[in-house]
Amino acid sequence: RLGSYAHPSMDALLVEIASMRMEPEFQFKNEADAVLGAAIRAIGPQVFLEVLPLNLNTAGRQSETGRAWLLPLMKNHIRNAPLGYFISELLPVADNLSAQSLRFTSQGREIEAKVFAALCQQIWALLSGFCNVPSDVIEAFTPDFAARLSKEIAEDTALRSSICAALSTLLTAVHQIAHEDVGSSSLTKQQALSSEAHLAQFAQDFLSQLFNVFAQSPGASRGYIMDTITAFLAVISESEVNATFVRVCAMLDDVLKTHTPPAAAELTEKYLAAHPPPHAYTMMDLATTMTPYLDSDRAQMLARAAFLLARQNDDATLQKKGYKAIVRLADQPAGSPAHQLIESSIGSELIPMLLESAETVALSSRRDRLALISRLSRNLPTSQLHFIPAMLSEVILGTKEPNERARAIAFDTLLVMGKRMAQGGAIDMAALSGDAGNPDGTEQPEYQASILEYFKIIAAGLAAQTPHMISATIASISRALFEFHEQLDAEFTVELMDTVLMFVVNNNREIAKSSLGFVKVIAVILPKELLEPHLKEIVPAILKWSHEYKNQLRLKCRHILDRLSRRLGLDVVASAVPEEHAKLVANMRKRQQRSKRAKSGDGGANTQERGLSEEVGAASSAVAKKSYGNAYEDVIYGSESELDDSDDEGAGGATRNGRKNNKSKKQQLGDKAGSNKTGAWIKEDTEGPLDFLDRSAFTHFATASPAEKPRRAISVPKMKDGKLLFEDPEEEARKIKTAAVAKDESKGGEETTENYYLESVKSKDGFYRTPGQKIKFHKRKAGDSDDDVEMGSDGENDGRAVAGPAKRGKANSGASYGREFMSKKGKGDVKRGNVDPFAYIPLTPKSMKKGLASIKGSNKKEKRGRRKAN
Repeated sequence: RLGSYAHPSMDALLVEIASMRMEPEFQFKNEADAVLGAAIRAIGPQVFLEVLPLNLNTAGRQSETGRAWLLPLMKNHIRNAPLGYFISELLPVADNLSAQSLRFTSQGREIEAKVFAALCQQIWALLSGFCNVPSDVIEAFTPDFAARLSKEIAEDTALRSSICAALSTLLTAVHQIAHEDVGSSSLTKQQALSSEAHLAQFAQDFLSQLFNVFAQSPGASRGYIMDTITAFLAVISESEVNATFVRVCAMLDDVLKTHTPPAAAELTEKYLAAHPPPHAYTMMDLATTMTPYLDSDRAQMLARAAFLLARQNDDATLQKKGYKAIVRLADQPAGSPAHQLIESSIGSELIPMLLESAETVALSSRRDRLALISRLSRNLPTSQLHFIPAMLSEVILGTKEPNERARAIAFDTLLVMGKRMAQGGAIDMAALSGDAGNPDGTEQPEYQASILEYFKIIAAGLAAQTPHMISATIASISRALFEFHEQLDAEFTVELMDTVLMFVVNNNREIAKSSLGFVKVIAVILPKELLEPHLKEIVPAILKWSHEYKNQLRLKCRHILDRLSRRLGLDVVASAVPEEHAKLVANMRKRQQRSKRAKSGDGGANTQERGLSEEVGAASSAVAKKSYGNAYEDVIYGSESELDDSDDEGAGGATRNGRKNNKSKKQQLGDKAGSNKTGAWIKEDTEGPLDFLDRSAFTHFATASPAEKPRRAISVPKMKDGKLLFEDPEEEARKIKTAAVAKDESKGGEETTENYYLESVKSKDGFYRTPGQKIKFHKRKAGDSDDDVEMGSDGENDGRAVAGPAKRGKANSGASYGREFMSKKGKGDVKRGNVDPFAYIPLTPKSMKKGLASIKGSNKKEKRGRRKAN
């Protein structure tokens, strides 16, 4: 709140916070960084560095403490700072650090060289913050500074991204203030216009350098260069852009004459990460970038090149770039030369080109091709309505594309076509078939465009020969029905529902999966009056897959039944369930009762997560556990069902993949709690920063967030009359021991309760269980009492009670050592649990006699036997 007035009143506080921040054991580093960041925004980097200098040039001043840790902090908090300060103060520091890095490299000191090079890069990274709406653009951005930036872009690849990001930030901010209403800013509109004109003087030199760098850079790491080129194109005049476009098109024409499609190995991510793409790709990208600023003639040049590349099928990448250029032309604002060109060529060039190239389109081009179909269908003239039924089959197949973006565009195109068909018009079937009449000489009829006719055209795909097309058609019907169900009459909806329900019982899993998705949709959107009379057909059809474990079809069936029971009532759904699935109804009833008890127990909280709303609009927008950003996808892929595989009484506790879940409840809860947590953390060490070059650096990484661990409470000594009381630990231990003895003595006279477990273990008639769950009784000789029972050691008995003769008063005699290794079937010892028998005989002083001459494990009979042998 104080802003610039915080200086100098709070300078001492900043110094104290920075000193605490530099202490290795300081626990509140994040809070200190937040305070220092707020100070940078308030007083500016110039004043901040006067209070807390970086001290990076410490030659001859070893007493000063370096603050290199401030550089990453300053990068995110510099705003509206003078660019001249960076040029006059920080740039010399960066040059000095770069020179020291080169000197260390020549001396063979690689570690020091890397450290100083990293510091130099961190200072250059601050340039983007100083270019965020500076007030001295005209004074600071001199020709010398522009030449320095252009040189660094061409020569230093490590600084290229930082400089390009700074130039993009500067150009975008100045252009936005000059041409848009952005509210309060450090620059006025007139100052922004003057700054933009000043920057435009250097645009041609920068563009030439950026074009060369763009052509030589690897294809996987040059996106920021294209962003900088786009920012420079926005500040120069359209005539200069068109002149540049002509030169680029001339180079494109030259490289296309000698271009050959690259091998598959040259299109892999690994190859593109280290090598630039062919020049034809580069020139086409640069030409497409200039689309918003082209006049009609230049737009015509780009359109001809794009149509040519889209028709060819020798190079899939060039075909994709051709479609992308046409989409870019179609996306321009209405009234622009590019948009007018696309509108005028829809019937003459675009639609014939799309129809002719339908069989030769490459897989990588389908997304941009679907985007082009969507753009054309949005404002399709009435005379070209035959384009929709001609391209609808391709759009339907696009809903099954492996690429997620392509599928999303295909579904959006379905809706765009449906909205255009709902506007009405006549569909010229003669233009669709290419023949003016029927074989018998009669003219082909015209169909009136409507949403009902649109659904009939989609439903024609159900008669396809391949399961893939049938599945895609059902998915398309589901999406269109979800969007336009209010515009259809009930009779047609019922007919459509009956037709699709026949595919639910199809043995093909791909078709069945799409059909179950359709049932999910109608369970949400259709009114109860249409659903309830058809439960006899819906429920038995979906129950066919209730015992399947693959493709999650069984779980889909459970979700659908759960939704139907919530909308129509469990009793209504149960009346349509066959007798052989009575257990499923009982399980659903049990879960419903459990949910009601939980709901009543928490006061009605989390109601949105427990069930669907009965209203269609609320049901389509409800998001229970996971939102997919789309109401239709929430219905298809999301679920408010509280199903748990452990509740399935007919599966014997099996999980969805048919295997037993052997994890304990605690482990399962832990898995659920940690399933959404990703990432790694660095454990802070008191010795200083972590050295990533050290081989033991991985020991300082943690997969659990340290912030989630509760901090150990610090015990504060008791206070009495303002004095600290320190209690003697020995005295406290003595008091605790005395209290425990007194407690045992007080219980001595009380009657002890029976313990049947101990009695079964220690009594003469007791028994124990082996690891194989076999019951074995204690083996005793005559005269043995209950006190002779010993607990078995590690080995065969696994810690359970074992009975055997033992000498009273000598419980742990030497003869007992190694008993667990004794063989049952023969003489000698055997291994128990991969442990050698001789390795665990204790050699304690109590078990030794006369040094190492004897071990307590030897009895008297063995000694007498050895004497006789000697």
